[in-house]
Amino acid sequence: MRNGIKEVLQEFFSKYMNLLPKRRLPRAVPSAEEAILPFNPADYSIEPRTLKHMIEQKKSIVLLDVRDEWEYRIAHIDHAQCIPLGELPRRSRELNPYAEIVVYCHRGMRSLDAAYLLQQLGFKRVRSLVGGIVRWASEIDPDLPRY
Repeated sequence: MRNGIKEVLQEFFSKYMNLLPKRRLPRAVPSAEEAILPFNPADYSIEPRTLKHMIEQKKSIVLLDVRDEWEYRIAHIDHAQCIPLGELPRRSRELNPYAEIVVYCHRGMRSLDAAYLLQQLGFKRVRSLVGGIVRWASEIDPDLPRY
């Protein structure tokens, strides 16, 4: 009996294996190239002087501070909205996906992560402030407290 079952299974698998090259099965999971969109940080960056110029021109932009609340209380750019990076995935609905958003943090690393995350969520006009609030304070607003 065991030999009979073995023969039936072998016959079934040999027929199935012959069909595989002819049939294209859909992939359940995308490849790494398909899953990860290209992200060039230079395409999503803004220099402090450019941001200052945009603010002076009264351009419609959203300033998004992705540092922790305690960092925001020490120093922030006027009219910035604070959503810590760890809360951004669930609080991204608070942002307009069509608005021009400039994200900043302390030195620029978290804001790049936030810009990438927002891009993945469908936000198209997101940029990260190069050098973060440290560079902003040194080049634009020297009276801003530093930590």
